[in-house]
Amino acid sequence: MNNEMTKTRRNLILFNACIATFMATLDGSIVNISLPVMSKYFNVSINSVQWVVTAYLLTISAILLIWGKLSDIYGRKYLFAAGMLIFTIGSALCGISNSLELLIISRVIQAIGASITMALVQGIVTSIFPANERGKALGVIGATVAIGSLLGPGLGGILVRFAGWQSIFYINIPIGIAGFVLTLILMTETEMKTANKAFDIKGSLIFVVSITTMFTSLLSYQDKLISSTIMILMVFIAIILFAIFIRYEKGLSNPLLDTTIFSNRKFSMSLATSYISFLSMFAYIFFMPFYLQYAMKLNILTAGLLMSIYPVVTAILAPISGWLSDKKLRISLTFLGLSINTLALALLSFLNSTSSLIHTGLLIMMLGAGSALFQSPNTSTIMGSVSRDKVGVAGSINAFFRNFGMVSGTTLSVILFMYITKMDINNLSGSSFDIPLFLKGFRAVLLNASGLSLIAVGINVLIRKNQVNSINHAKETK
Repeated sequence: MNNEMTKTRRNLILFNACIATFMATLDGSIVNISLPVMSKYFNVSINSVQWVVTAYLLTISAILLIWGKLSDIYGRKYLFAAGMLIFTIGSALCGISNSLELLIISRVIQAIGASITMALVQGIVTSIFPANERGKALGVIGATVAIGSLLGPGLGGILVRFAGWQSIFYINIPIGIAGFVLTLILMTETEMKTANKAFDIKGSLIFVVSITTMFTSLLSYQDKLISSTIMILMVFIAIILFAIFIRYEKGLSNPLLDTTIFSNRKFSMSLATSYISFLSMFAYIFFMPFYLQYAMKLNILTAGLLMSIYPVVTAILAPISGWLSDKKLRISLTFLGLSINTLALALLSFLNSTSSLIHTGLLIMMLGAGSALFQSPNTSTIMGSVSRDKVGVAGSINAFFRNFGMVSGTTLSVILFMYITKMDINNLSGSSFDIPLFLKGFRAVLLNASGLSLIAVGINVLIRKNQVNSINHAKETK
């Protein structure tokens, strides 16, 4: 397929994939800043309106795997177009919602569309780009994710200030329509001529219930809606359900999740490093704003500018990193990126209330560089290690573990922080803020994140060792 497609057409499809990625990422970050306004508008508590964010993330995570499997069976073009259209309709419904309940339902519809595009993007890019260009293309997608995350809070603040909270959803409509039309015009169908196209409905339901239970427990605990005991019970139930799901899938000829894909050590180990990377990174992302505003006593603009260094550096370096990975430097880059992250997280843990802005900014820049060096080549490794008929499900699995890393990373860091400090995470503000106690917990959280990142470095070394052994074995058998 990629030999028949012109370079211009491939780049236009990549541009369209970036549109979908940008919208889905933007809507994950643009809403947070408008929550106080929505709370006042609907006359509800912040905890209640928080479900506008939670419902979006929960829905995406629960059904990501389904779309990857469907795309491998039926093709990607019309499914991707449907995702763009559903997301656009959901955005319009969000904008006209006159109650919190309707807004949450509309966010679920929006998330269904976003989950389709998020699940398919990596498979689309992998399918249309040859191996020697794939890393750079995936790097562009990575840069788009960073830009969407960067622009979300700032753009949301401007739109809410001058056009009301509804405008953060209306802005998606023209972009979504354009993406829908471009998909129909540019993409060619990728239908797989498989003998068995039966879709695993029962397995899908078990999976959705399992993941919904897991994510609801973690997200609700973060929002202090449930106790730690209930969270642990829900996580245990989710694990039991997932075990049932895996056992059920192994008995099917055409399962939702072909567990044999995990027998590919390069795929499994690269996926593990990706999960651990997000697990450790979101400890930093969650706690750093508290450190900047309450420990360093910076105003929100200065704190925001410092936090923006990370996505800016990632957006600049991700395509370069992807391009370098196409030059067969993939393993070296992932090892270097993870090592930089490990060191940066350890150094960030030693920040205090008198640390300079330059010192703090350089460490944040270092973390952004490490992430950029790691993510694009690692994604390229994951997607390039599976056969063409499984790139859809591989992309959705990778996207799922990325989301799971984000949520579980935040929850793990919150639990560790509260255990170390005995502080309620909801009370990290105001005149009663205990800086020394906060810094004690902050240091423990980031050192733990650094330790997790070091584990990922070790896994990466094993990947390199296995690759070398495979090459030597191939030479010996010749």
